[in-house]
Amino acid sequence: MEERGCEPNIVSYSTIIDSLCKDTLIDQALTLFSEMISRGIAPNVVTYTSLIQGVCNIGQWKQATRLLDEMLNKGIFPNLFTFNVLVDTFCKEGMVVEAKTVVDMMIQRGIEPDTITYSSLMDGYCLRGEMD
Repeated sequence: MEERGCEPNIVSYSTIIDSLCKDTLIDQALTLFSEMISRGIAPNVVTYTSLIQGVCNIGQWKQATRLLDEMLNKGIFPNLFTFNVLVDTFCKEGMVVEAKTVVDMMIQRGIEPDTITYSSLMDGYCLRGEMD
């Protein structure tokens, strides 16, 4: 792109980061993320959500919470998709209490949980044998 005079922007970086994360190439995605920031291109909610989804997909939920904290510290607020990734991951890890905390945070921020949110919670409770 640069050789042809087209400077990469947040959309192009986020697209590539998302693709790398979907291919579980998290280290390369994080390297590109660092490069993006060093070039003065600020990440947005889409960039962070892609990274959070990527680390969650490989079972690194602690890294996901660190990315969420970083995101919040930069004044970038999670959207429905970000929250749903976290709820689903926590539920799959058997951490339904943490997932419920995320749902409470969603509601406090005025983001209505959707069918994906509630389906993830129900799956989480079922996995724990808490059918009630």
